[in-house]
Amino acid sequence: MTAQIPEGMIDQLDSVTRGKGPPPVLVRAPGRVEVLGNHTDYNGGFVLASTIERYVWSLGVPSEEVNLRSMNFRESITFHANVVKPTGTQEWGDFVRGIYWAFSRRKHKIQGVTAVTYGDVPIGSGLGSSAAFEVSLANLVAHISRLELNPKALAMLAFEAERLYCGVACGLMDQFTSQLSKPGNLLAIHCANLRIGHIPLSPDVELVVTDTMVSRPAGDALNERKTECQSALAQLTEAGWNSKNLSEIVPDQLSAVDAVLEETLARRVRHVVIENSRVQRGMDILREGQLKDFGQLMYESHASSRDLYEVSHPQLDFLVELAKQQKGVLGSRLTGAGLGGAIISLVKAEYVDEFIQSMTKNYEGATGQTPSMLTGRPPGGVIVQETSGM
Repeated sequence: MTAQIPEGMIDQLDSVTRGKGPPPVLVRAPGRVEVLGNHTDYNGGFVLASTIERYVWSLGVPSEEVNLRSMNFRESITFHANVVKPTGTQEWGDFVRGIYWAFSRRKHKIQGVTAVTYGDVPIGSGLGSSAAFEVSLANLVAHISRLELNPKALAMLAFEAERLYCGVACGLMDQFTSQLSKPGNLLAIHCANLRIGHIPLSPDVELVVTDTMVSRPAGDALNERKTECQSALAQLTEAGWNSKNLSEIVPDQLSAVDAVLEETLARRVRHVVIENSRVQRGMDILREGQLKDFGQLMYESHASSRDLYEVSHPQLDFLVELAKQQKGVLGSRLTGAGLGGAIISLVKAEYVDEFIQSMTKNYEGATGQTPSMLTGRPPGGVIVQETSGM
């Protein structure tokens, strides 16, 4: 599979390099959608995710320093490849510095790059725009630096840039999905031990993403909920529990959890534990082709994220209820951090066009906004290719 260079990227790069140097390297990394497993990743649980046909491209050549131009933000940054201590801030340039810091932290000898980036993954919609950016850049740096790293190691570098350098309390689902996915398959991840599996998605269905157009800073929601989960785990440990993470708890133990924790923290733990169990069941029934049962798990997941984890939003709830009324819809739920962003629906392929038209019309009528919609089959993970020159 090859990737096309988006319009304008070559001209942007040429304006910096003046056409000098070797043929540039192109990297295309996809966004992702969380199909099942809301906020289980940073709790050591299971997640099930898919890539989407929205990408971040990086086009670059070797250079002494790092000189990166973002076509989306219309800004450039320049710095030396030996990045200093983490910033804990989350501007787009911090994610770039974070990639270099992560390579240096792992003692890799890395080369500077002069590059241009461009992405069409919606920002703030819970579709993994930052992870796609990190994976794209990490693969570009590794290729230009002639580092032979396995794909999982590259995904971890991208994750560390966001989690450790930028201070976002994220799990590793986003980066792993963008890096490691296969076409036509969902990616199953056990976040506690980093094991992955590929589960074919039936050709009879498609995944449809509907964006509420309500943007939110995911970092705020992630950090707050992660702090709550850490507090819950600490209190359980103090009470004599021997769990390394919340996902080691099983549903039969939740009554005992309720006896230890105050109500809010108990609800958070209940969501994580039952959601983790839902993902494991979902993997099994997808392999068995039980699409209707899987769709029911999606509805249950949304209700739990809304009522127990409290990361939904009225517009998300409205879209899920609206989707439930459409022909051919098997399941629907919020995706990503929540508090805005998008929902994902599992729709029979022959009803997808009708679903998009009806959802658009009804959401416009209720809110005055046109929802952004995306549908398709999982396109697979990152692509790295050398171009033939400009």
